[in-house]
Amino acid sequence: MADKITVSIELDADIKAAAEKLYRKIDLTLEEAIPLLVKYNVEQEEGAIPNRKPAMEKNSAFGALSEYANPALIPFEDGALERAMVKRYEQALG
Repeated sequence: MADKITVSIELDADIKAAAEKLYRKIDLTLEEAIPLLVKYNVEQEEGAIPNRKPAMEKNSAFGALSEYANPALIPFEDGALERAMVKRYEQALG
């Protein structure tokens, strides 16, 4: 196994909070997401993942998967997690 190192970065508080919120939606912490992003970018540069660069240019953490998106479902997906949580909470209250 490769040696591991610790890297320290500085982020604006607003960016950090927004990133944590974004990654929470896909069940990742910021600490888990950063190594994945770095690994992905290294593999991308080496050509290990072909035909992904145009999708990654989108301004989103989900840009790499956007080519698989169904545009007709986007209005239903926006806020779906929040609606599901509210519904579950309301059901729990009876």
